Amino acid sequence: MKKYALTCVIMAAMLFVICLPVSADGEIYYSVKPGDTLYGIGKKFGTGYRTIMIANNLESHTIIPGKALSIPTDKFDVHTVAEAETLFGIARKYGAEVEIIQSANNLTSELIQPGMKLIIPREGYQQKKDEVKPVFGRNYAFTREDIYLLAKLIYAEARGESPLGQVAVGAVIMNRLLSGQFPSSVREIIFQKTKGVYQFTPVQDGQINLEPDGKAFDAAERAVKGEDPTGGALFFYNPEISSDQWIRTLAVKKVIGNHVFAK
Repeated sequence: MKKYALTCVIMAAMLFVICLPVSADGEIYYSVKPGDTLYGIGKKFGTGYRTIMIANNLESHTIIPGKALSIPTDKFDVHTVAEAETLFGIARKYGAEVEIIQSANNLTSELIQPGMKLIIPREGYQQKKDEVKPVFGRNYAFTREDIYLLAKLIYAEARGESPLGQVAVGAVIMNRLLSGQFPSSVREIIFQKTKGVYQFTPVQDGQINLEPDGKAFDAAERAVKGEDPTGGALFFYNPEISSDQWIRTLAVKKVIGNHVFAK
């Protein structure tokens, strides 16, 4: 007998629990409800009704309420909710719509809990996840993970800044990526060390693990598309906080909010 973990959302006002069983090997089972059709279930999980019929050896479209249908997992991912994550943030991470995730998981609100396993249908976001985008005349394969990580850095470094100031922080990462003087990926740039010390303070002190908000995601996407209010800066710092004397010797390109952008 397979052991199941339960994907649940608790409606506090109604004390009502909705669950989707996920087996230890990641297989998904959906319990048929009155009024369900194979077409509707397939649409919910981003797969075809014929695929569900084949997976369950069904000879007709007739399904009985209460029957557990196996849902092929090649059409979606299973995301385990981490501490402080929001449904909005998870949707932005995968490039999916909040409503699609809610529908796939029978969620009637945006309330989620750490440890929950959410089904993320791949239909509509797989192409976004792997598409190659031109930046300043060059091509770089930005994944949704790149944008998510960039949003996390922006939120950690500049969550109190204006939208332009947040875009500027993201632009510094883009400028480093294209300069040839720094590592060749977004992740490597953000986690780069110099003499054992991380380049960015939030990576050093752990604030990089904070969950970004919608403004940080918007800023990350604007920076990835090539918006650069810094004029080509490769560094930034807050003069009220930074004690680094070397960085103050660099040519200042722009001052935006509390940050000085330099090259």
